[in-house]
Amino acid sequence: MTDDQPRPVKTTKTSLTVVREIHDSNGATLSELADRLEPAKSTLYNHLHTLVDEGFLVRDGDTYHVGLQFLPFGEHARERNPLYAPARRRVYTLAEKTGNEADFIVEENGRAYSLEYAIGESTRGRLSESSPFRAGNRFYMHNCSSGKAMLASMAESRVRAIVDRWGLPATTDQTITDESTLFDELETIRRRGYATNEEELLEGYRSIGAAVTNPDGAVIGAFSVGGPTYRMAVDESTTDEIVQLLLDEIESLTAELF
Repeated sequence: MTDDQPRPVKTTKTSLTVVREIHDSNGATLSELADRLEPAKSTLYNHLHTLVDEGFLVRDGDTYHVGLQFLPFGEHARERNPLYAPARRRVYTLAEKTGNEADFIVEENGRAYSLEYAIGESTRGRLSESSPFRAGNRFYMHNCSSGKAMLASMAESRVRAIVDRWGLPATTDQTITDESTLFDELETIRRRGYATNEEELLEGYRSIGAAVTNPDGAVIGAFSVGGPTYRMAVDESTTDEIVQLLLDEIESLTAELF
């Protein structure tokens, strides 16, 4: 690293690591954090104390949780995206029409982020509290239908940069972990106009996604419809129906935006 390049601030990275670990664990004690993270227990305590003092963490007995101080930051980050409001309406339309789950995802720094998520009536109450599907969650792009749909709309150099940075980690036995297989899949997606997730993100979960592009062809997001495999049939007629609904909402969104 040369003198004119920025240097990561270790203390800041440690605080962010602590927050992520507490978030991902749905709460953690100091002892649990000390077992999982590198800093000494005394160092972790200082970070926890500072984050609590600033309102970014709250303490319930010995357990620390993410505080509501983060809420305005997340809302601001989501609402500053001009796609959010018009895409949100269409996510709820897709969930209502299909009875399944629907979401709108955008890419930032090579990861997929859910801007909005809705549950259709037929799926409501059937998902566990540990379900990874909710607004604000972050995913890898190679193992979800929305992510793959966006990758298929990107230049090859951009896709390779994302793969180089984040790799192709497996979340199930069905996840694509080979680069050449991924590129073959992306070519198939380009040809047929939509992507599928066949239990690649979560066992027992299937989804169909399609990318949204601007008039110049640059990808700006993706919609998807998904649900448990027992509800999401793989027959051609069901797939065609969902794909058409996705394409209709994409056409409506782009007409409104552009």
